[in-house]
Amino acid sequence: MNFSHVLFVGPQNEKGGIGAVLNTYKESMDGFRILSTYPTDGKINIYRFFCSQYLSLFKLLITDDDIEILHIHSASRGSFVRKSLVLLMAKAFGKKVVMHIHGGMFREYYQSSQIKTWSVRYILRMSDRVICLTDEWRQSFQAEMQLNNLEVVLNPVKKYPKKINSNQHEWISLLFMGTITENKGIFELLDYLQQNPFFLQGKIKLFICGEGDGEKLTQCMSQGNVRENIVYTGWIDGDRKYQMLQSADILILPSHYEGLPMVILEAMSAGKPIISTRVGGIPAVVKPSRNGWLIDPKRIEQLDSIFKEIFNTPGIIGRFGANAMLDAEAFHVTGIVSQLSKIYNELL
Repeated sequence: MNFSHVLFVGPQNEKGGIGAVLNTYKESMDGFRILSTYPTDGKINIYRFFCSQYLSLFKLLITDDDIEILHIHSASRGSFVRKSLVLLMAKAFGKKVVMHIHGGMFREYYQSSQIKTWSVRYILRMSDRVICLTDEWRQSFQAEMQLNNLEVVLNPVKKYPKKINSNQHEWISLLFMGTITENKGIFELLDYLQQNPFFLQGKIKLFICGEGDGEKLTQCMSQGNVRENIVYTGWIDGDRKYQMLQSADILILPSHYEGLPMVILEAMSAGKPIISTRVGGIPAVVKPSRNGWLIDPKRIEQLDSIFKEIFNTPGIIGRFGANAMLDAEAFHVTGIVSQLSKIYNELL
């Protein structure tokens, strides 16, 4: 199956959620092509970069008749503004457009003013298809913007070999993977663990992987009484990321807002239960009493009952992990690519 007739549009940065999605597509789609509208290097002026890429898109659409569909991946705010300009050019050239919405704060974005509500509705109605990450998002878009061009496509992940930890969990390893910011809940998690008896007794170890406010993270870690139970690796990917997922007992992501985090899907595919928050598309895949636990955002104290359940229920991590791996079959990349291929064929 060749996809050279589809031009993907998204950020250059593979460290972000959209970048990870596109990279997974790239590895699984023959003829994959992408035009980046946002630079990886933070030193590059984003406006000049976009203008240069926008001009490149114009030249490409003039010279390359093979391109029939633009599959545009967008978050909110500036990302949506840039992608709207791409959509307008694509429609001017008579191309089909798939607008793929990822931003965890997208609903708040288009509700923030009447102008934004009108403009977002206008752009999404111009799209030939609008892709949502979960059925809950589809229902919300349909009810609030009266869209009839919606599809639900989960983020894709690779299928990992089956390897579920089988120790008796006298102690557990928590794995946090994400940007080191307040919005990811990592700092409140560190504050919480410094007061948690299981952590203070050495029964919980936390591994932190990611980039962001490393200075604040180091400061928070240095203030604790049990610093040896926290390990910060920085950003990891490839084989090292896979090894961290395999060696961890539970993935924890106490975010304040999200779309549908790739790291949660990857952890589930690796057979790991999840502790996360009731935000964005997370409740669509993380099911309490089956493959993980959910808390309310900014209510980190709700972890108390979760850790008590984990340590008082032998085998619960292995059972939840097996369920997570089973549930992850719904978003393995092969099935997602087939779904996209069907959407593309319908448009043409």
